[in-house]
Amino acid sequence: MTFCVFENKIALNSAIFTTSNNSNSIGKSISLMLESKLIFKSHQARSNQMSVTFKEVAKLAGVSTQTVSRVTNGSSSVAEETKKKVLAAIDELGYVPNRGAQILSRAKANVVGLITLDIGLHGISLIASSIRQHAQKKGYGISLSIVPDPAFDNMLSAIRELKSQKVENIIFNLHVVKHDAEALVRQFPDLSFVFIDVPPNTKVSSVSASNYEGAQTSANLMLEHKRNKFILISGPENSNASRLRLQGWIDTVCSNDATIVHRFEGDWQAKSGYLSTKEALTTGETFDAILVANDQMALGVLRALDEQGVKVPEQVAVIGFDDTEDSAFFNPPLSTIRQDFAAIGEQAVDFVLNKEESESKRSIATTSLIERQSTAIKQDSLYDKKEIQNLLNQINQLLP
Repeated sequence: MTFCVFENKIALNSAIFTTSNNSNSIGKSISLMLESKLIFKSHQARSNQMSVTFKEVAKLAGVSTQTVSRVTNGSSSVAEETKKKVLAAIDELGYVPNRGAQILSRAKANVVGLITLDIGLHGISLIASSIRQHAQKKGYGISLSIVPDPAFDNMLSAIRELKSQKVENIIFNLHVVKHDAEALVRQFPDLSFVFIDVPPNTKVSSVSASNYEGAQTSANLMLEHKRNKFILISGPENSNASRLRLQGWIDTVCSNDATIVHRFEGDWQAKSGYLSTKEALTTGETFDAILVANDQMALGVLRALDEQGVKVPEQVAVIGFDDTEDSAFFNPPLSTIRQDFAAIGEQAVDFVLNKEESESKRSIATTSLIERQSTAIKQDSLYDKKEIQNLLNQINQLLP
């Protein structure tokens, strides 16, 4: 499915679009086409007034249609003698080139292509929004191509459809393996590509968050809070960002002699966090910290813990990743690692619009810790002293 967004308007399929900021070249082309109602001039000798075609000019001149096209477009690569033959045929037949169509065929679209997974996912939608905003500031619209998964053939189809819209700058807002990313760059040398989720050693232009370092920060917070039995809930295994976060947790936890009780693979959705936590609770094994690869899955984690009467953070502390707007309103408010989605989108647009300056460049946006009420220092006592005192006071009040 492909659609274009311009000035908050959506149009389907492969029509030609312009932005309000920069539409001169394509707009002029369209005007020329509208004015050119008569593409060909009939030759005086042709009583039936039939239109003259490229093929007829080529046949009379004894050349190919490609040569006729080069001559009418003013190419300098045609031999002078051949050019004279073509011009003589044009004059004899009375052929009039369609200048509007010629200009339109050469016009470049002021559009940034965005190939992405489902924008219903919070992180992906926030990056897409940032890309749209920064592209518009530079006078570009956005052509959005949503693919069901990052299979190579899906990406090829999306690229070809964007190319049919004259799009030359494309951002990949999805996880792409090293081999595929490098193959796409080789296959389309005339296009400018920027990738947002590729392995660090990939030889392409890329922008990402500091996923590994952010994961280390979240694990270190739990260790500082005296947590030592961990549940890890990562995103999909084929996501480079997810793998980096998982590795950051494992390296940090294991280097501090703490225990990883269970590891689960989620799908970025709240339901997978909920089901993973319910499964962990049924094993009977104790744990005091859950590291979650995004805030949406952490929402499901909190729901599962609440249903089983597990107190957060007294018994189990939870931390997410992303710092989506809603995370501050979870119950309890979620501690998380903040990604700078605006910076990621802005840098991706800058890279893709400056191909000469962005060959194999890599930008990593910093992450930061946001502490809220879902994490706290673990208390040594197995009971809540304050709560027991309150209960005793209530009992005293009931005594005669």
